[in-house]
Amino acid sequence: KEFHNNQNVYASYEPNDYHTVTDILDIRKKINNLFTSPNFIYRTKVNIATIDNQILTKKVIGTYNNNLVTIDNEQIPITLIKDIYK
Repeated sequence: KEFHNNQNVYASYEPNDYHTVTDILDIRKKINNLFTSPNFIYRTKVNIATIDNQILTKKVIGTYNNNLVTIDNEQIPITLIKDIYK
């Protein structure tokens, strides 16, 4: 029997700022939920936690070739994203 009730949790020095480690399918699901939400018109401002422990705040407009595309035409590989949230 396989268990899925254990997660690694990382905390920063900011209060109430907890990020859980998810796998790549959950990240793709989160990205898809961002773009299919009724609040998404052309772009949305998100925080991206990368695998090298950086928090990036970007305005994203879509995905292309397994990359997240920002408003500044910057491409962030989805494989480097640990978590994404508004």
